[in-house]
Amino acid sequence: MTRNKKYFLLVIALLICGFQTIAQDRNKLEQEKAKLEKEIENINAILQQTSKTKKVSTSELQMLKKQIAQRQQLIKNITIQTNMLKGEINTTQQSISDLQHQITALKVSYAQMLRYAQRNKTSMDKFTFIFSSQDYKEAYRRYTFFRQFGDNQKQKMEQISQKTKELNLRTNELELKKSNQEHLLSAEQKNKEQLDKEQRNKEKTLSTIQKQEKQYQKQLKDKQAKRKKLQQQIDNAIAAEIRKQKELAAKRTAAAKKESKTETPKVAAPAKSTKYTIASTTEDIALSDNFAANKGKFSYPCDNGVVVSTYGIHPHPDIKGVQIENRGIDIRLTKGAAVKAIFEGQVCKVFVDTYGNKGVIIRHGEYMTVYTSLKAVSVNEGDKVLTRQTIGTVATNADNQSEMQFQIWKGYNHLNPTPWLR
Repeated sequence: MTRNKKYFLLVIALLICGFQTIAQDRNKLEQEKAKLEKEIENINAILQQTSKTKKVSTSELQMLKKQIAQRQQLIKNITIQTNMLKGEINTTQQSISDLQHQITALKVSYAQMLRYAQRNKTSMDKFTFIFSSQDYKEAYRRYTFFRQFGDNQKQKMEQISQKTKELNLRTNELELKKSNQEHLLSAEQKNKEQLDKEQRNKEKTLSTIQKQEKQYQKQLKDKQAKRKKLQQQIDNAIAAEIRKQKELAAKRTAAAKKESKTETPKVAAPAKSTKYTIASTTEDIALSDNFAANKGKFSYPCDNGVVVSTYGIHPHPDIKGVQIENRGIDIRLTKGAAVKAIFEGQVCKVFVDTYGNKGVIIRHGEYMTVYTSLKAVSVNEGDKVLTRQTIGTVATNADNQSEMQFQIWKGYNHLNPTPWLR
């Protein structure tokens, strides 16, 4: 293989890789765009649910902020796609121009061949020219010339036909890209207009809250007091489950020792592990390991929720002097939305919280997940549940807000749910 041929193949390979990368990037951006549009749609549905109450809440403000952030990200996504399409359109236009020049050159060359053939049009002229040769070799060369000339004519016609098809394909591709670009530009303009509207709504809501800051401070402090009572219930239930599992483990150990003094042990001794506090059986340890292995892959405990309060202790983002303490995450949902188990396990507690709503705790070996503020529960204590199984529906409060809390525990330690969720 010559050096020029190797270079040509390398250029072709790089161009193919480049086109594949662009297609992958476009596909990834389109998936992100669809996801952002879905999230904005979910936020709009939740905000619409509480709009009839005409009550302003700090939770609403957080929703508006998240809506604006998602809208800004969506506009950025559309801008990137538009710029990519602009580059692709320029490349396609250049390709069309090159093809047009190639077709023109082929047609000129073909016309020259036709004129030459016209001048030597009779078969007698060809035969006379061949048989007038001085020897056999010259006759063969003349015969080969005419044959190659005919082949070249066919080849030129095929090249013109092929290039014309390619030109039509590129032209259609260009029209499609221009149409997509126009669609994206229109979507970008609409989203910018919607963003302006959402910014005004946020400022209006923030102004209302700031004017009544003392009232909202009191409301938030009352809510925190209720949250502490609820958290105490959860802490007690978690501690009770840990004591229960330790007692069961102790009984299994005693039974295994007793059996070992007689004949073949009938009771399996608990698995030895310094890694776990309450996962004492082989099945519990396997379940715990599977739970840990899925960190970052769990779906949220609902299909279309919006996180309005994050894990940890932090000052309220809008109300001065209010400290938020959250051992999980708060998720806003639409009215009557289903709440689902994030992983397989066993229901260890169903309780009624201080709001008069229900809560569910599911044990996954060493780990436990907590789901609160449920209106109805479809599981009982002791039930085995599957991943993504519906365990209840979210409750709706007097302000027409549907908000649940979700927590993850490992033994006595509460964990930040966010890194665990997809």
